[in-house]
Amino acid sequence: MKIFKTTILSLSILLAFITISSAQEDIKIKKSDFQIEIKEVGFNDAWKRVKEGEKLYSEGLGTFPQALEHYLKAYKYNSDCASLNYKIGVCYLATDKFYYAAEYLEKAYLKDNNIARDIHYMLARAYHFNLDFENAIEQYKAYYSSFSVKELEKFDIGVDNYIKQCKYGQELVNSPVRVIINNLGERVNSEFDDYNPVLHPKDDIMYFTSRRETEGKDKRYEGDNKFLENVFTSEQAGELWKKPKLLENKLDSKGNESVLTISSDGTKIYLYNGDENGGDILVSELKNGNWKSPKGISGKLLSKYKETTIAFNKDGNELFFVSNRSGTIGGMDIFYSKLDEKGKWTEPMNMGAAINTIYDEEGVYWHPTEDKLYFSSQGHNSMGGFDVFVIERDENGMWSNPLNLGYPINTPNDDIFFKMEESNKQAYYSSVRDNGFGGKDLYKVIFLGEEKELKLKTDDIYLAWNHKPIEDLFYKEPSEFKVDTALFMAGTVSDSKTAEGINFAKIEVIDLEQSQVIATGLTDTSGNYQIKIPKKKDYGVEVTAKDYLFFVEIAALSQKQVVDSKVTANFQLDKIDVGAKMILNNIFFETNKATIKEESTAELERVAKLLKENPTIRLEISGHTDNVGSYRANQKLSESRAKSVVDYLIGQGVAAGRLEYKGYSFNQPIADNNTEEGRAQNRRVEFKVLSK
Repeated sequence: MKIFKTTILSLSILLAFITISSAQEDIKIKKSDFQIEIKEVGFNDAWKRVKEGEKLYSEGLGTFPQALEHYLKAYKYNSDCASLNYKIGVCYLATDKFYYAAEYLEKAYLKDNNIARDIHYMLARAYHFNLDFENAIEQYKAYYSSFSVKELEKFDIGVDNYIKQCKYGQELVNSPVRVIINNLGERVNSEFDDYNPVLHPKDDIMYFTSRRETEGKDKRYEGDNKFLENVFTSEQAGELWKKPKLLENKLDSKGNESVLTISSDGTKIYLYNGDENGGDILVSELKNGNWKSPKGISGKLLSKYKETTIAFNKDGNELFFVSNRSGTIGGMDIFYSKLDEKGKWTEPMNMGAAINTIYDEEGVYWHPTEDKLYFSSQGHNSMGGFDVFVIERDENGMWSNPLNLGYPINTPNDDIFFKMEESNKQAYYSSVRDNGFGGKDLYKVIFLGEEKELKLKTDDIYLAWNHKPIEDLFYKEPSEFKVDTALFMAGTVSDSKTAEGINFAKIEVIDLEQSQVIATGLTDTSGNYQIKIPKKKDYGVEVTAKDYLFFVEIAALSQKQVVDSKVTANFQLDKIDVGAKMILNNIFFETNKATIKEESTAELERVAKLLKENPTIRLEISGHTDNVGSYRANQKLSESRAKSVVDYLIGQGVAAGRLEYKGYSFNQPIADNNTEEGRAQNRRVEFKVLSK
């Protein structure tokens, strides 16, 4: 069988998950530990699941998700088996659902604190990924202390750097940057790794690399047992991206290939090929509308070592690339070359210890118009995995120190292949996040800029008839004049993704002072509606439609203009899709308790009604807190509050099997925890659709 030598991220991914495998045990789930003597029913099927899970687990990271499915089914038979809990925790840790990992690893440790040599390490990684930095540091130290002096001399377990990352993480999380991070959606992303987005400079096309399962492309890379890398393209249609297509032409190979960059005029495309000399950069030229067979770039830029990502400055006479060639400071480093007087590339130079670290650097990208280089690094003040950094060159050719782009752009997992747009208002990159579809996903970052102080206009506004008239003109004080004062709230109810109007959506207008519905209307076949209202003021609005999540909001009509007796208010609904989330803004608890207040009833009844009208959907109810207090205390409180909501819904007749609850402490803020307003927004309950 042919060995496909390297993927673009092979070394880094494996080293991020595996420590010193030669010093660890191969944990097996023993039949004697798994079987419950007093519970014979169901054992045979459960044990088959264990054996199938063990087989898939032993094959490598690529089949961990499938192994997890079998382990979880076996878990229903025996949830107290320490080795099974350990395996489930490790599988979750290796996927983008790492927030479940701590739960199972903790249970494994409580059942048997000697379950595995690396149990403290795995727990530390789970806490680290979940932003529980204090507990992560504690577990890293416990893992370190489990080795003898001789073992530490023989193996480099890398704990010191992980502890540093946790401390950097605490600083970055406490000073978040103002951004919105949007997943590009399931049309583009898959349950497998999708990364390195490259936008065509002239066309609305995005190239990216994916390790998804594709017909005719079922070979796996032996290093991690995942499918080989292939290049896909997606066309942009408004704000959405179309379903990707496999790039099948002369750019395609039988091994690993990844798209790297496209020249500014769109005539050259650069690719990484894992079969060439341990991994090389190739270039293809566009001729008569077709890409030619890729060839190696200048000999000076290639070596017997691995060369990966590449970036050119805006003039095309300087380039930066990543390699582990001779002369590296450590791992993969960034190298620099420029065109000489003869139009030849100079001998590549390492960019030095101020930029490169003893850890890996990757994903170089040159800003389209400014002297800035973006890259990802596992060193500097990374909070874990690859973090995105930027350096800027001044008029004297000197580089600034690498600047971490901050949280939540960066996370304790891999954040890489960052591509800033010319306007500096948005960027695209790859990240592993809890709202993903699996592995690395493609995301768009929207930069909000500095927070501005709200300014109120305080000038007096005079009524014309109150002014004293000029004495030599006729003047008559206004008298009552009856006119038609009918006022309407009008607008459109549309799908949040497609922007298409939703027919027969029901709109209820609620008087906030009386707490009752005072008007009701339905949309027409185009999604338009018009409802008569008593006067122009703020109302509560509830919108419901078949196959959509309900919508509740304050319509601030007092702030809007009246045009032709109408005040416009448009609403967008989210479809009931797997992964769809909704914040329940009107659920309230007693301070620092999980006791639900009476004023939460209306919102809870809406959720119960949604579940009853859609009898096949399953929900995860999640609790979230601000960052005041310890992680542990907030974790317990957030989970208790989520459980209280689940208990209420079960009491309303919803089957318990349709509901799960989870507490996320302050891991998933939606606003700035440095302000009271932001902390208030972060104290919330959400639900997420698990299946439908």
